[in-house]
Amino acid sequence: MNTECDPKLAALFAEAETELGDPAFAKNVMHSIDSERRKTLLVWGALLIAALACAALVAAPLVTALDMATGLLPTSLVSVETDWLQELLAPVNSIAAALALGFLAVRMFYRRVFR
Repeated sequence: MNTECDPKLAALFAEAETELGDPAFAKNVMHSIDSERRKTLLVWGALLIAALACAALVAAPLVTALDMATGLLPTSLVSVETDWLQELLAPVNSIAAALALGFLAVRMFYRRVFR
């Protein structure tokens, strides 16, 4: 173990312990931080207003598309003549199940290839 101190390192630590005597410096720093905070809040507020306006414009077509999708998803892929068998296979025999299985297959493929 070395007991000698590097003079340059000791000078850096000594310089870090000195206090800044100018209170105007701290005041200027706090003023610039406050002005940056106000600018940030204004930008985020403007972005929020723009996002809400876009959401209001897209809401009606999105609701219509979701309504059409929810009407299409439970459609059976294969018609089954027996009622009890049709009820039994309903969770698997639908467009939603096919989409879910496709999504899971793509996810599994992605995990095997990229991880």
